[in-house]
Amino acid sequence: MYPTAQLSFDDGPGPSTPALLDVLHMASCKATFFVLGCNLAQAMSVATQAVREGHALGNHTFSHARPGALPDAALIDEIGRTDALIREAYRLADVPEPDVIPLRLPYGLAPQDVRGDVLTRLKRSHTGWTAIFDDWQRPAPPAQQLADTMRRHIAAQTALGQDALLCLHDSSRHADERPATVEAVRLLLGDPGGLGLADRSVNRQRASQ
Repeated sequence: MYPTAQLSFDDGPGPSTPALLDVLHMASCKATFFVLGCNLAQAMSVATQAVREGHALGNHTFSHARPGALPDAALIDEIGRTDALIREAYRLADVPEPDVIPLRLPYGLAPQDVRGDVLTRLKRSHTGWTAIFDDWQRPAPPAQQLADTMRRHIAAQTALGQDALLCLHDSSRHADERPATVEAVRLLLGDPGGLGLADRSVNRQRASQ
């Protein structure tokens, strides 16, 4: 089977998410949005639009706390609250919710991460990535640079016969805008002569463990 590529976005919904949804819609590309509960509570309509347009929602906790910053009970509560909000978005979109909501912890799950015990207790797996990009920085890299970096990563994964799961950001816990991310994705998906992403399985929803 040919290697697949998938886009995922952390920390939304935010001010740039509607524009990003427009770009994805124009390219017929489906992605996974790992939402923060604190943002989702304020932007349920945006998440509902994403679900209606065929995108998946994942859990990125409620507050984006750093590893070890929350007691286990508080982290479990954050995951549960965000799960409930995600289910509400699917309900409002009149789309069946998934059997399992994908979960990606803030900053990823490192070896010896104390939050791993919580996932074990909840019987939840962690969705990582094959590459995370610097679009979260202030200032973010230029859009063309981001797009070129994404192309190189997908090409490298493809050469190895491996899937690519790209981690980008459509907002932050401070509800930052991400115009460079929106433009970089537009450049990536609008390049029919590049890696042909608009025609390939980047359009399929999959979870990478």
